[in-house]
Amino acid sequence: MSDFQIVGAKGHISDPRKAVERLQLLPDGSVLALNADLICGVEHLQSAVEHALRSFDQQRNACNTITMECLLYASGERQISKAQEKMGMRKGMERLALVLFGPDVEDVLKALELVRDDSVLEASVEKALRFGVDKGEMDALGPERASDLVLERVAFVDILKR
Repeated sequence: MSDFQIVGAKGHISDPRKAVERLQLLPDGSVLALNADLICGVEHLQSAVEHALRSFDQQRNACNTITMECLLYASGERQISKAQEKMGMRKGMERLALVLFGPDVEDVLKALELVRDDSVLEASVEKALRFGVDKGEMDALGPERASDLVLERVAFVDILKR
């Protein structure tokens, strides 16, 4: 299951539970839907997916599904409950990051009544700070390193899981 696709989207999530149910009905794989306001570039999600896939390959996974394992890495958290609280879909959310492990992009967008907009995945200092990067770190390294600081937290999950 190393094939995946990362997509940004806009719309309105009025009922996260129903949105998850619609995603679960899609054939041919699974989808992880995240708060795009905390995603610092496509590289953020690519790294999370690669770490999650590697953890399954090496039988070091903490979760039973690739989507939940990916959620841990994307959030920089060790516990699923904290990861979901930080990055999961919420009522009223309008910008989503989607990681597709199989399903067709158009089917996913239609199921959630979203429009593709990859610009919601772009990195920014504000997103990095919302993600949990310390302002002191940001000041020390400079705003151009915001994405690197988030990627560091993704990689750090391997250490947290031990």
